[in-house]
Amino acid sequence: MSSTLHSGVLAGLMVLAAGIAGAESLNFKQARKVLPKGTSIVAQMPDTPFLDDKERAIVLSLKDTIPYYGAVALSPDEGLYVEWLNASGQHHSPQAARVAALAHCNANRKAASAKCVVVLEVSPKGAKPEAALSLSADAVDAVKGGYKKLKGPKAFAISPSLGTFGFADGDGARALKACADAGAGAQDCVVVIED
Repeated sequence: MSSTLHSGVLAGLMVLAAGIAGAESLNFKQARKVLPKGTSIVAQMPDTPFLDDKERAIVLSLKDTIPYYGAVALSPDEGLYVEWLNASGQHHSPQAARVAALAHCNANRKAASAKCVVVLEVSPKGAKPEAALSLSADAVDAVKGGYKKLKGPKAFAISPSLGTFGFADGDGARALKACADAGAGAQDCVVVIED
């Protein structure tokens, strides 16, 4: 990854992390109200004139294999048929999924190719952009499963840049450590749910 690209991706993820870090954590009851209720997803494709109808159908068919929040990015010059095609999934926000997909695409496209654009976004059905909390599909399952079962003081932390998470009983410091350990030393873990 070029230093310019790396700096741009890092700056974008730092803005996301700062926004999340500045928000107050929710308790389980508040989190449950804003998190998706089911497993249904919604896929959106922006205008992609560089893809024909068959290619658009192929891209749209990827939606069922990408856990939310997810995205796919392509270079308009290279199109769909590249060996490095990769979806970015299991992020805690649509913005993080877009940043990761664009970073992967721009790092792998041919140097002379046009900059990448997002061609598919996957979100949970009913997601509200203004919600106080958004989490990846696995994190939502963990909140509704293991986190819910913990007794006494407990906390749930996420890494906005890596899409990882961790939770633990006790204070938020234990959840932050679990998140950092899950993300191979993630430096941007923040507590988002605390009881």
